[in-house]
Amino acid sequence: MATSLATGSLIQYLTTTLACLILAFIRSWALTLVILSSVPFFILIQVFSQSAAAPRILRERLETTSTAALVDRALTAISTVKAFNAQDFELKQATRAFESLGVAVKRLLRVWGLLSASAQFVVMAMFVQGTWFASLLIREGKITFGDYTATFWACLVATSNCSSCIPQFIVIVKGKFIMAALMETMINGSPHSSSSTLPLYPPSSAAIRSTPFLGRKRIPRQSLRKITPIQCYGEFALHDVTFSYPSKPSTTVLSNVSLYLPANETTFIVGSSGSGKSTIAALLMKMYQPTFGTIMLDDQDMRYLDDSWLRGQIAGVSQGFGSVVVLDGKSIWENVAVGAYGRPGELREVKKEEVEEACRMAMVHEFVKDLPDGYDTKLGSSSETTSVALSGGQRQRLALARARIRDPTVLILGMFSFSFCCCCLLMTNT
Repeated sequence: MATSLATGSLIQYLTTTLACLILAFIRSWALTLVILSSVPFFILIQVFSQSAAAPRILRERLETTSTAALVDRALTAISTVKAFNAQDFELKQATRAFESLGVAVKRLLRVWGLLSASAQFVVMAMFVQGTWFASLLIREGKITFGDYTATFWACLVATSNCSSCIPQFIVIVKGKFIMAALMETMINGSPHSSSSTLPLYPPSSAAIRSTPFLGRKRIPRQSLRKITPIQCYGEFALHDVTFSYPSKPSTTVLSNVSLYLPANETTFIVGSSGSGKSTIAALLMKMYQPTFGTIMLDDQDMRYLDDSWLRGQIAGVSQGFGSVVVLDGKSIWENVAVGAYGRPGELREVKKEEVEEACRMAMVHEFVKDLPDGYDTKLGSSSETTSVALSGGQRQRLALARARIRDPTVLILGMFSFSFCCCCLLMTNT
């Protein structure tokens, strides 16, 4: 909104204001100066409002983000909340968060209200003194009533368009703060991971000279080249890993965890609900960086490994149905074959036999075979009569078929995914 609608409207209002001021000065420069004599006060109000609103906008944005994360976490794991009878606890936390958000919003609204009221008062006072001075000029015969009318309406349109700039300035200021937060995340990554931003090599003097500035920080034009090993064996080692999710940095999910996961073996991570099993899987797939500690893959620190190469070697199938993405309007064949994207080795066309073999392994071939169009059946909510929607279990099978097509060195399965995969292998063997 800040870079499209608000910016376009702001340019329109400013252009209209400038054109009306030129017309007003042509008809009567003296009357125009008297009418616009309160513009400096208007500018002072704008400057004061921007300086007063900036910290309140930042506070309101932080409170909104924290409250949204709290509510989303509770709703996503609502079954866990019910299992532990934590409804009252979550309700109290949400109530405190909404109260804090309400206080921040009220403080910001007071600033915008004071700004609008002050601006309207200055505009009205401007025309009161303008009307008095115009009557004096008309009695002295220096201007005509037509000059007064044209000048008055030109100044009125100019000031009204100038006042219309205030809401657009508000949107642009909010957009500026949001963009600053996005750039901060892009440059420094997670604010709670001090080790993830360490460079592999010091930048050269030429690179430093060619680096643009954003405020007080430098933005490198190109990321440093990372390590791309020749071969992946799939051996993981976690050394004193401590981790907290960025949305809730005060809660430690993992504390000084050390694990060894050998290559070419099936390793189970067993624990109660909330013990950090899914978090370890996310860290192994490099969806997050550990707050402290290191994660090694084949005796190489994962922070320094090339991300594209790493995602070609490691694949994961989550236990949540909602985490399986279905390409709406694409066929079943395309939805399965997309798993080959990022596969180790050279890119090649996925054959129909590979897709069918993967679907047989995932126990989805019989379901697809009974469809009118078979593997050409469209998935999702498309308007075609042959399109079908997948259930939760069928989505899980689709994810397993994609993993089989990709054939990664390391496959990380969630609890439900692993159980289902074991059943598939047993039935295939029999």
